[in-house]
Amino acid sequence: MSSESNMEKHDEKSTATSVQEGRQDDVDKAYEFAKQHAVGPLTEEDNKRVLRKIDRNLLPLMIITYTLNFMDKNALSYSANFGLLTDNHLVGNQYSWASGSVFYLAYMVSQPIVARLIVRFPIGRFVAVATMLWGAVLMTTAASRSFASLMTIRAILGCMESCINPAFIVISSQWWTREEQPLRISYWYLGNSIGQVCGGLLGYGIAHITNHNVPNWAWFFLIFGAFTICYGAFLFYYLPDSPLNARWLSDQDRAMAIERVRSNRTGVENHVWKWSQFKECVLDVQCWILVATFFLDDIPAGGVGSFGSIVVKGFGYSALYSTLLLVPLGVIQAICILFGGFMTRRFQNIRTWMVAGCQIPALIGAVLLYTLPRENKRGLLGSYYIVQTHGIVGTLTMSLVTSNFAGYTKKATASSMMYIAFCVGQVVAPQLFLSNEAPAYKTAFLAAFVCFALCILFIIALRFYLIWENKRRDRLAAAEGETSHSDDEFLDLTDKEQKLVFRYVL
Repeated sequence: MSSESNMEKHDEKSTATSVQEGRQDDVDKAYEFAKQHAVGPLTEEDNKRVLRKIDRNLLPLMIITYTLNFMDKNALSYSANFGLLTDNHLVGNQYSWASGSVFYLAYMVSQPIVARLIVRFPIGRFVAVATMLWGAVLMTTAASRSFASLMTIRAILGCMESCINPAFIVISSQWWTREEQPLRISYWYLGNSIGQVCGGLLGYGIAHITNHNVPNWAWFFLIFGAFTICYGAFLFYYLPDSPLNARWLSDQDRAMAIERVRSNRTGVENHVWKWSQFKECVLDVQCWILVATFFLDDIPAGGVGSFGSIVVKGFGYSALYSTLLLVPLGVIQAICILFGGFMTRRFQNIRTWMVAGCQIPALIGAVLLYTLPRENKRGLLGSYYIVQTHGIVGTLTMSLVTSNFAGYTKKATASSMMYIAFCVGQVVAPQLFLSNEAPAYKTAFLAAFVCFALCILFIIALRFYLIWENKRRDRLAAAEGETSHSDDEFLDLTDKEQKLVFRYVL
């Protein structure tokens, strides 16, 4: 056995031993709860019963929150064709900066703070407060009448909305097993698709409101924002921080909910920030490959979010009709996301293959948008719809974070790093829509083609890296022989501190 193997096993044992011997504040909160309410292995009937309760009570909250998150940040895109640009005196690339770039710059800058807040505060209350705050900020957009005021409001909105995605990644790992996570993440990520459909339909209706005191475009922000504030207040009451305090579960069911995720070995809840886990995450090769993949995928996605209605109008459709034509984008994305979720539920270790595969039709769509003549408006619209197949990437890369990163601080850090990459992609995307290239935007669609191709290369590289790492751990475990690792699932150890028992999903 090599000295490296001996050192790795010694580090793993010493870490677990030190946690067991003391420093109980460092231990996951589920550790003590599981000891006090020992329920043992669950029967299949109990497991399904508790899972149904979790899905029935938690998933709708996450789906609605994510829907509002998407609609509210894209309200600017819906209102762009109804006088917002004129009333705010936007010229040149100012709309690009206001719609996406400044929003996601603020989103990005907020991520390190969000990572600390997720660890420091109860996550359910944190999400609820963030939701109410962003709803209030959104409503103030109706009062904007200049580029400066619009930029300020969008920056604050970006800070508020930046809390949701990293929080939902952590919540998903608290409640569902590694096998269940891809499909559940697909469900709440459907909020993007639902938001696309609802935003288009509501936008079509709101555009018909006539009031001489309030411009048409302002109603988007007033209506969306008011509903979000009311919904955030409901979340504050109903969204739990973890299985430990879910009001819709009995004590026995809470214990079962924790027992269900014991095999994840990724923890449930811990409010101690651990710099060692932060450092491990920053130095983790897997994390950086996922960050690169997320970044590349979000450059095309950012263009759709900020310039969707403008691009479709540029194909030759009216302002009102182009808003309605955004609805199929959400439907296509929803179908693709659900397909990806069900496939990963049905077949093991195909997440990376699914990410690579969904890029191929998207890549073809980007090529067609770049090459088709402008007179072929139906062909251009169809190509624009095809590009939406890449929506699977977001859900499956997030499911890899929830499944493959153990340790509460490490998972929160990885989530924030992913969304920093997301923000950079969203900042870059609007800048690729050059005003002097309207309505063709050749640079933007050429960049989308390159991004889809690079995504395929990165995710395949990640797959082979994880296969190599799992085989290396198998050799370490075989050399060690039979070793007991019971009762260490909730010690808030990272995936690298559990080399003998933790295997990565692909």
